[in-house]
Amino acid sequence: MNRLLRACRWSGLVLLLFFLSGGSAALAQGTAGYGDWQLHLPNNRARALAEAGNRIYVATEDAFFFYDKELNTTQLLSRRDGLHDVGVSALGYDPTTKQVLVAYRNGNLDVLAADGSIINISDIARKPITGGKTISHISFSRGRAYLSCSFGLVVVDMAKREIRDTYGNIGPNGVPATIFATAVLDNTLFAATSMGLMRGQLTDNLLDYRRWTIDFAASSGSTPYRTLATQGKNVYAGRDGGAVLCYNCGSQPWQPIPSTYAGQYVSLSGAAAGLLIIGEQKVLLRKSDNSVTQLLTTAQVPFAQAALQSTEGAYYVADLVKGLVKTADGRQAESFMTNAPAYARAFSVLADARTNTVDIFGGGYFDRYVQQDWLGGFSEYKDGRWTSFTNDNVPPTPGLPRFKDITRGVRTPDGTLYIATYGNGLLQWQGPDNYKQFTQGTPGSPLKSAILAAPNYTRITDLATDADGNVWVVNRHPELKSTSGLHQYAPASNTWRTMPYFAGFENLDRIVIDNNGFVWASQSRKDGIGLVAYDPKDQNIRYFSTGNSELPADEIYDLAKDRKGDIWVATAKGIAYFSDPSSVFGGNSYNFQQPIIRRGISSGYRALLNEVVKTVAVDGANRKWFGTERGLWLFSEDADEGLLHFTTENSPLPSNNIVDVEVNDRTGDVFVITDAGVLSYRGSASVTEGKPDCAKVSPNPVRTDFTGQVGISGLANNGVVKITDVTGKLVYQTKANGGTVVWDLADYNGRKVQSGVYLVLSADADGKNGCVSKIAVVEK
Repeated sequence: MNRLLRACRWSGLVLLLFFLSGGSAALAQGTAGYGDWQLHLPNNRARALAEAGNRIYVATEDAFFFYDKELNTTQLLSRRDGLHDVGVSALGYDPTTKQVLVAYRNGNLDVLAADGSIINISDIARKPITGGKTISHISFSRGRAYLSCSFGLVVVDMAKREIRDTYGNIGPNGVPATIFATAVLDNTLFAATSMGLMRGQLTDNLLDYRRWTIDFAASSGSTPYRTLATQGKNVYAGRDGGAVLCYNCGSQPWQPIPSTYAGQYVSLSGAAAGLLIIGEQKVLLRKSDNSVTQLLTTAQVPFAQAALQSTEGAYYVADLVKGLVKTADGRQAESFMTNAPAYARAFSVLADARTNTVDIFGGGYFDRYVQQDWLGGFSEYKDGRWTSFTNDNVPPTPGLPRFKDITRGVRTPDGTLYIATYGNGLLQWQGPDNYKQFTQGTPGSPLKSAILAAPNYTRITDLATDADGNVWVVNRHPELKSTSGLHQYAPASNTWRTMPYFAGFENLDRIVIDNNGFVWASQSRKDGIGLVAYDPKDQNIRYFSTGNSELPADEIYDLAKDRKGDIWVATAKGIAYFSDPSSVFGGNSYNFQQPIIRRGISSGYRALLNEVVKTVAVDGANRKWFGTERGLWLFSEDADEGLLHFTTENSPLPSNNIVDVEVNDRTGDVFVITDAGVLSYRGSASVTEGKPDCAKVSPNPVRTDFTGQVGISGLANNGVVKITDVTGKLVYQTKANGGTVVWDLADYNGRKVQSGVYLVLSADADGKNGCVSKIAVVEK
């Protein structure tokens, strides 16, 4: 490395001339710093809308985003942007205070102010309430928001950003009432409730149920009114199986409107052009001349949920399939859907560096191994794009199997994807037109169904590949006693081998193959005890449990092999590892250990002791990522030091319950599955295959006021890295995390460097495979 440094003192001037003359194109390789997050949430299942100036805010089942009308772009919003929760159930815009009110499924509230600030109102979320806290609708009048809740009616003062009143027991004789929707006309508050269609004067004490008038009482023979809207000088109400009713439209207080019958009403909203009516999979517009027209076809908005007319006159519709749909004339429609997995729901993730592909599998089975009967298929991420393979979008192919309860997957060296399903056996997948299914009854297949008379219960929990490219298959069927569920499939010869039966082999779950060819498999968390190590060559076997080892718990969620070949285990009460698995059959003196924290504030304690650890992943620097029910953790190589801990409080994680984690060694990206969606973290460790190219610098150039990290990948794995100025003066030195190094633009003393060109010099431990990268730091 010293020789490389001395040589580069002279070459620096040449590199600088190249950089200034013709090498500038090499700088524009990336725009984002390392340590950033990317949300992979579908925004197609839209339910609610609100217009605020130049933005249309959209709440979907899985995400919350806004559409910028001027830029014609969408942007997902998360805690990183200042939100205080996830799972938006309702939203609305208050024209008086020019604020957006966002209601979450747990009752939490956020106020999005015009100046960009976000103020949280957590009273409902914190208050102990029997039953749910669902907020289904928001209306506004004179600076107050009226929230329709499962437990009653809540009034929010939008100027003070605080709860003003709560009306709960407003039904007959003071019984509780569920509020579905509200509307205000002049001084009268209308409410569609479980007790019927009600109204009361805002000047009265509406906490007193006797101050409310029930115009149409709910009856057992019909559904209650659930939709309300104010348009002009009228209030409109919709009830399934009837016409829309209009208040103040004639001699009677309420009268039906012709041509508005619907078997089911979803929503009503007032607009400049008239009343927007959504029902029967239609979007209708009732104009001021009393004519009723269909605004969009069912094909354009098959499952519309809400609609509004913007100040510019265009119509926006929230649809459960098409997402946000915009139309100017009711004929041409434009849909705004982000490229993302088909569903936020996911069970596991596979990251394959050789093909630079990430697969998200929908899953699966519940914690106690009950089938989910989920047909969500799987989604694949490659070249920055997601492609989903579900029963809805896979081209019709004769005999194409249903993608039911996909659990996990592996890839063989040739790139073939093998998919495990919890019911439909094993799929050898090279595309919708090139696949093979193995299940009970497939010629040559030893796989068994848990119910012998029904092959659709061929349950595969996990897969692994060995050094020879064989696929190991865990076929769980505890109902078939003394029948082995551990198999090996050889793709080259299309042959199967079933391992001899040992105790528990009908009830296995997770699997990993170590560098010796030994099989490590956990027993199912239901009726299982720990894990087993098995030598398929010499038929050696050894069982591990809390009774004979340092395993923190017998309930095991995940297994992983690290870059040294050690076996790591994630359990319901912490983590453990087996060092040097080649010694596993050498006696009880070789056993699992629980890592001890040696550095930091938790020094002397066992790492993640008593944590429910769902998953473990290894990055390019052999560091360990652990997913728990309390967030995502990054530990050092031996898990003796905690490096990072991400939660919903300090990251965009939509949930602290981490389901699975995988690292793409090619890029260092860490893909994280939570029970509320998928996202990725741009990690600082990768693996360089072949000769280092030192070509990937991001971001580059970078300004002097940049507060993130610059990453250089494609370096010699785990090599020494020196950063110098162009004269060869050493600025900073470190060690690469695998094939990547990150730099915060600071020298040894923590001082930010000045503008200029900096050289990144790297080589492996032997001083070979050296390469030079360039970073341009420019004035802001």
